[in-house]
Amino acid sequence: MLVDQIESYVFRKLGRPDPHSKLHEKHTDRMPTPYDFWALQRVSFEIQKGDIVGIMGRNGSGKSTLLKLLSRITAPTSGSAEIRGRVASLLEVGTGFHPELTGKENVYLNGSILGLKRQEIDDRYGQILDFAEIPDFMETPVKRYSSGMRVRLAFAVAAHLDPDVLILDEVLAVGDAAFQKKCLDKIEQTRNSGVTILFVSHSAESVRRLCTRGIVLHEGRLVLDSSADDAVARYNAGLGGADASNEVSHSVRKSELLGKAAEILLSHLPKGRLVFDVPVQTEDGIQHIDLGWFSETRFQSVNKESAFSAAPDVCIHLRRDTGVDKTMGRKNWLMSRAGATENWHIFPDGRIAVKKNHEFATPLIQDPNQY
Repeated sequence: MLVDQIESYVFRKLGRPDPHSKLHEKHTDRMPTPYDFWALQRVSFEIQKGDIVGIMGRNGSGKSTLLKLLSRITAPTSGSAEIRGRVASLLEVGTGFHPELTGKENVYLNGSILGLKRQEIDDRYGQILDFAEIPDFMETPVKRYSSGMRVRLAFAVAAHLDPDVLILDEVLAVGDAAFQKKCLDKIEQTRNSGVTILFVSHSAESVRRLCTRGIVLHEGRLVLDSSADDAVARYNAGLGGADASNEVSHSVRKSELLGKAAEILLSHLPKGRLVFDVPVQTEDGIQHIDLGWFSETRFQSVNKESAFSAAPDVCIHLRRDTGVDKTMGRKNWLMSRAGATENWHIFPDGRIAVKKNHEFATPLIQDPNQY
């Protein structure tokens, strides 16, 4: 409330603790118990102006919570975070957008929140429009946008309104491959502009390419604050207790196989959309596909809020072993039920097992193994 904001401002000016900065109830004398769960604890670091910091860690390690604290979305139970400068954050699809407002109105809303005058937003609007590549939908309410469209506009706004600190969670995975590359190129261009970037990612390649420094979290605690290469090595070493060298080797091989599969799809099925790490809503809940190809018209109809409502036309699954097991059959059945035409299972040695989901369906690619 406004009165709380005024009270917080006065207390900070007087050098006293902000009475509204805590999550726990006021006037409580409850002591911490062994059953309390701390999403983050004893995490302390300092980031200099112009640093590009990659934040890595397994799911549930506290990465998103940390970014919400730094973005002032969540207040800390204890401790504090001090940031100098204008902050723009992109944490989830559609964060900061009002669903009833149009895309254009949300651009001006976000700019106003960041402290820009209308004329300043006017000057940048053309650049935002060009980057987002959705000019025909800027007068459409955001609630009717697909998740990919929301990410396009949200990143375009965050990147072009000249923030001092840009905070990015793993939201770019929702976009298609071409837009992901465009966003990564834009981040790379900011290296010499003095913008400080905090970048949460599970992609070792992206962290190595973009970041000057890396932070690794594990179970809510900071376990490494070092170079980007050291952070990637530490993160890989902690994946399921796997040996770091084996994990890095698998990661490199995985990238090679995905790249080759994408090349085959693009050369034979150019009129479509490639999407990496595709979340698909199935009868068993959300299933992730390593790589998928959608026909353009189908992509527009199934790209929904948090996951695709149907499977890609071609689903590509990367295998870590060379054997065939029941999970392959289950995955094929789920994707078939969700509308897939083909399922490719790519083994570490490069072999591809292709399952057509309809006996008389014409395969989109006759035999991908020959390529």
